[in-house]
Amino acid sequence: MGSVCLQDPISISRMDHLEDPLMRRSRGVLLPPVRAAGRLRRGDVYRAIRAAVLDGVLSPGERLPSTRQAGADYGVSRGMLEEVYAQLTEEGFIERAVGRGTFVAPTVERLSTPVNRKPGEPRVLRPSRRGQSAAANAACREPAVPIPFNAGTADTSEFPWMLLVDRGDAVWIEDPCYLGARAAFALAGAAIIPVPVDDKGIRADPRARRSSRAHLIYVTPSHQYPTGVALSLERRIALLELAVQNDSWVVEDDYDGEFRYEGQPLTALHSLDSHARVLYIGTLNKSMFVSLRLAYAVVPEELLEPLANIRTQLDGFTPAVQQMAMSVFMDEGHFSSHLRRMRAVYGAKRAALVEGLAPLAALGWTWSNNSAGMHLLVRHQRGDYVRAVAAASSLDLALLSTYRVARTTDDGLFLRFGALDRASLRAGVTALVAGAKKLSR
Repeated sequence: MGSVCLQDPISISRMDHLEDPLMRRSRGVLLPPVRAAGRLRRGDVYRAIRAAVLDGVLSPGERLPSTRQAGADYGVSRGMLEEVYAQLTEEGFIERAVGRGTFVAPTVERLSTPVNRKPGEPRVLRPSRRGQSAAANAACREPAVPIPFNAGTADTSEFPWMLLVDRGDAVWIEDPCYLGARAAFALAGAAIIPVPVDDKGIRADPRARRSSRAHLIYVTPSHQYPTGVALSLERRIALLELAVQNDSWVVEDDYDGEFRYEGQPLTALHSLDSHARVLYIGTLNKSMFVSLRLAYAVVPEELLEPLANIRTQLDGFTPAVQQMAMSVFMDEGHFSSHLRRMRAVYGAKRAALVEGLAPLAALGWTWSNNSAGMHLLVRHQRGDYVRAVAAASSLDLALLSTYRVARTTDDGLFLRFGALDRASLRAGVTALVAGAKKLSR
């Protein structure tokens, strides 16, 4: 774990986008004001309306203005409001019905459920016994003022899951799942419980898993790895409720959240969490390059000290030169410019890939419409057919089944395209389509 900088616009405090708690009324409908320097952009309007929904300024069931009316009030085009409303609808914050209008979704009321705690009562977060034991050792921690012979470091390591999990604790992981996460939990001695993923994300239904109560739940909600689907708002809320009820931790891995090619980045699960159950982790490996080896974590305040103590027993810190260079790169605006440019580059590659794969739809192949990331999973109900295509191809095709714990009859091909140039991408998709057509007969 390296830099703790978080370049995620969704993680900014929700009230940052409101000029003040007062709202201006437009033709009988409440609209949140927007604080922005210069011309209003789509993201400004999107974040302002979403913040008003999350903060309860716009109540569940409350009617929003039409896109024409809202566009006139904000002084922007109706088309911009159509795009904003479309994303808010896709994420589940609002509902639209022809002939009735646009309303705040009733589901969001569950996000404001108060913590069942007496006034003034401190919140108790319970790391694992193993984590508490490790965190109690601060002998290797660097002091605020360096004192001779009072510090030590060790080799680098990955995120210290040991803080949260004792050996034998039940950990729910998505199935299929990122293999690195599965390996990390296995090394920590966790009892791994695979939870199915469908087109709305992880199906974490406690009624179906009463005998295996989760101590920790690992998810990739914005762009599930490897299927590419986004976790629905209904499932996000249910997951947070489950974490509170069972005193569980949720680890949100936002490994490529910077790269969404339609609308704004999806709302992070962490930003919906009012009970401090979610640990948000990410990396700069995909937004920059792998050898940089910088990552970050946003954790509840109560975990900062024990996490820092454990961190110093692993390697102390990521080398300062890389962190300082990255900080300057961000402060001078180069990182934001780089992300904008790479979103366009990767978005064009994904569009070209989807366009080239179009003939496979007639053969029964499907893929997620979540336009994000640097990989695409194409699936087919006939697993034997998928595996035959992979076996006969000269392309480097990973099978979906290798990421699964439970066996199923379907399968898929994991297409990673981020580093491909256009010629290689075009040649690869042509070869894949030709091979799939040949074996479909």
